[in-house]
Order: sequence, then structure tokens, then C-alpha cells
Amino acid sequence: YYFMVISADLVLRFMWVLTLIPPQSGAQFELPAYLSAISMTVELFRRTIWSFFRLEHEHRQNTEGFRRVNVVPLHFNTGHKHKYNERHWVGWKVLVEIVIVTSIVIAISAFSVIAAQRATHEVQLAHEAMSKADYL
Repeated sequence: YYFMVISADLVLRFMWVLTLIPPQSGAQFELPAYLSAISMTVELFRRTIWSFFRLEHEHRQNTEGFRRVNVVPLHFNTGHKHKYNERHWVGWKVLVEIVIVTSIVIAISAFSVIAAQRATHEVQLAHEAMSKADYL
């Protein structure tokens, strides 16, 4: 059973890799556009299969005695003194970090789009110049 799933995973993973090929690239193994939705669904299926195997593995590890305990101590009955009334600004630090990372990603994306538009415009100008030269 596992060997069949491993083989299917290999095939399905390569099917997903085919979606990384840009459309109209002329590649020999280009995935047709109508198969992209199917490949996305198949990828979700593949990941679901492996999540079930991960769940099974965790269950087997927990029931074989490696981490099995009868009582799990909770944070309020461990005997430690907790400082619940102190204000920690950890949330603000995380928010600032998210804003910074998001800003960097947006800036890199905008730069990429602008560079691609400029390159496309230059190629169009070069094609126009060549067509005018051929016309004359």
C-alpha cells in the first residue's frame, strides 16, 4: 500500500512541477491550460494523502509509549507564578515585523512588474523599428 502511494506521489509531484513551466514557452512538456485546474486539484489530493500519513505516524508514535502520559499538566496548576497582569508588547512587535515584510514583498513585486513592463516596451520598440526598416 505504501509503495503504491509513494509511486503515485512521485508522478503527481512531477505533474505539479509541470505547472511551473510558463505558458506559451514552447517547452516540450508544457501542460495545457485546461489541465491546470485538474493539476491543482490533484496536488491538493496528494497533500491530503500525506497529511493522513503524517497523522497516522503521530498517532503510532504517541500510542507506542514514546510520549504517552496519563495526565497533561496545565499552565495554571504547575506551581509556577505567572505574570498575567504585566503588559507585553509582543503583539506590536509581530505586527511591525509583518508590516515590514509585507512592504518589502510589495516593493520587490512592484519593481519586478515595472522592470517587466519596461523590457516589454523596449522589445516592442525594437520590433517596430525593425518593421519600419524592413518596410523602407
